[in-house]
Amino acid sequence: MTTCTTTSKLPPYVCIDNPACKNKHVLRELAQEVTFPLTPEVQQALSDLEAKFDSEKMIAGLAAPQIGYSYRIIIFAAPDDPVIKQFRKDLVQTMPKTIWFNPTYTPLNNEKRKDMEGCFSVEKHVGPVERYTHIAYTATIMEGTKITGEATGFLARVIQHEIDHLNGILCMDKVKEAEKIDKKKYIAERKKLLEQIHINQTC
Repeated sequence: MTTCTTTSKLPPYVCIDNPACKNKHVLRELAQEVTFPLTPEVQQALSDLEAKFDSEKMIAGLAAPQIGYSYRIIIFAAPDDPVIKQFRKDLVQTMPKTIWFNPTYTPLNNEKRKDMEGCFSVEKHVGPVERYTHIAYTATIMEGTKITGEATGFLARVIQHEIDHLNGILCMDKVKEAEKIDKKKYIAERKKLLEQIHINQTC
């Protein structure tokens, strides 16, 4: 586990740009394949990952390496939320909270789109990331069954972001230095927009 401080009993985030994090290497490793039945170690990682996801108010996804576990597990959601749609105009395909093991994706065309991304494992910056707009995916679900499907728009972006984590890639690796934006400033601006949306909806 990382030595970063936390106010929760849950594992803290491993942050690539936080000097206090001593196991940042987990963010750059190729995470381990998960086998079934799940071992006690993987079950613990899964439990912590889901609890961490549920503890956040504004979250799209998390990958196990972000909390110090080098396993190929991700958890994510793309809910049919009108507030999210204010920021993500390409949220056309929704998915409830989902847990995948050993996921992969393949682009289905060459079309890409740039949009803002942030990450719990990057404390200082957010920035525009170019992603494929239409992908095919494979994954294994809790029952040990392999699934396949297609994803577009924001859902495809979230899946690509989280799978990148399993391959040692961070979203900021894809952002030009000149395009990086201060994370605290960006979050403050988003909060103001959310407050304005709330006011408009209640008027």
